[in-house]
Amino acid sequence: MKILEKPRYKVVGDITPFDERDNVQARNTLETGSKEYKEFYHKHPEWEKKDQAIRQLPGMSGVGNPLDIPFLGEQMENLIRYGSVVDGPVSPQRQELTPERATEKIKGFAHHLGADLVRIGPLNPAYVYTHIGKTWHDPARGYGEPIHLDHKNAISIAVGINPDLIKTGPVLPEVIEIMRVYVHLATIAVTVAGYIRALGYPARAHIISNYQVLCIPLAIDAGMGELGRHGLMITKELGSCLKLATVTTDLPLVHGPPVDIGVDEFCQDCKICAENCPNGAISYGKKKVMRGVEKWCISPEACFTVWNETGTDCGVCVASCPWTKPRTWFHNVAREFATRKFKAGLWMSHGEKLVYGKFKPHPVPSWLEEPDPVWKKYKKFL
Repeated sequence: MKILEKPRYKVVGDITPFDERDNVQARNTLETGSKEYKEFYHKHPEWEKKDQAIRQLPGMSGVGNPLDIPFLGEQMENLIRYGSVVDGPVSPQRQELTPERATEKIKGFAHHLGADLVRIGPLNPAYVYTHIGKTWHDPARGYGEPIHLDHKNAISIAVGINPDLIKTGPVLPEVIEIMRVYVHLATIAVTVAGYIRALGYPARAHIISNYQVLCIPLAIDAGMGELGRHGLMITKELGSCLKLATVTTDLPLVHGPPVDIGVDEFCQDCKICAENCPNGAISYGKKKVMRGVEKWCISPEACFTVWNETGTDCGVCVASCPWTKPRTWFHNVAREFATRKFKAGLWMSHGEKLVYGKFKPHPVPSWLEEPDPVWKKYKKFL
């Protein structure tokens, strides 16, 4: 692993901030015929037909055994509650401490609460959403309202996903595990932000039910990992088998440096995620420039279609990735080789197929019901 002065990804011109209303999930919440619907698709007619087709699918919580669907629903209810307490009043009594001491305390507290990885970096304004697109039915957040966030620092928090459960996807047990991780992240991020405000500094948690920032590029800038072919961050410790939350703040903190763990070279040669993606959402080709950043681009619509057909967030790209392995001595050694490049993506992807064979979803734990076979429409899993 190499320590860098700036992130490896190539910026071409200026990075264009992202409007959350353009997010495929936010588009899916628009009510057909509403004022917001008409205004949005007048501006983006190229998306209306695809989005309407997705709306006809069962959707999240629409597929799965009725004994297990409430597992998902209850966790989502908790996330909605957390989404309303991401910010709050700041103590008028400011505690003075050095950036070094503050960094030590924040990282220590977040790890104590259950974070697997914590990194701190700058809050690049280009990674702040321009407008609200997903309200989660919170009356305090109006669809289309502009977002103003001028904090200086971003604390990136990661919690690992249970590989055994994500490998059951794309079925309901997979997304039950994902929601568990998101609830855990919400607890950590909301608590850390509250602690910082108690010290007399503004702080806001950014969790799945109330984001104002793009968590992945902020985590990459802070040195947590690099962007993979599948559009997710790959870390040395957890691969991409993790989820993220962010806390933004003006508390003076020490920034961590970006890193080079060989992801570009690995993903260039591997392509296993693209081979296993149920709906061809992941590109086999070269990087492209999107909103000012050169990266591998995915098709959000193709990805989201699988979500709404299977009632899950799929997870096959993460489950099939060679980086998603138990932390045994063998896999730890392989990970070290991967971070040192040596055409690791080429030989490790061949080794993955030789040792583990073609990706197939794993059996679910006994406490969960056998999932619906809806995913079997994807022939590559048979």
